[in-house]
Amino acid sequence: MHGFKKAMSQQSKKRTQAPLSAPFDQYIDEKLRAEITGISRTTWWRLERQGKTPPVYRIGQMKRWLLSEVFEWQSKKL
Repeated sequence: MHGFKKAMSQQSKKRTQAPLSAPFDQYIDEKLRAEITGISRTTWWRLERQGKTPPVYRIGQMKRWLLSEVFEWQSKKL
């Protein structure tokens, strides 16, 4: 299982179990973030500039988000 299906599987588990803890959390890239949230790169960039998104982590030149923070943000947004 990979990509969106894996993330959604983890999201459904999160609803019934305790939140992901740091050792089991993972960083996700732009593509997976867009699949999970359904928000385009441009719209996400605008929300990011307004401070309305989870924090971004820079690893070198790559932008990454913690999966648990994206799920938490999405659940509050809905």
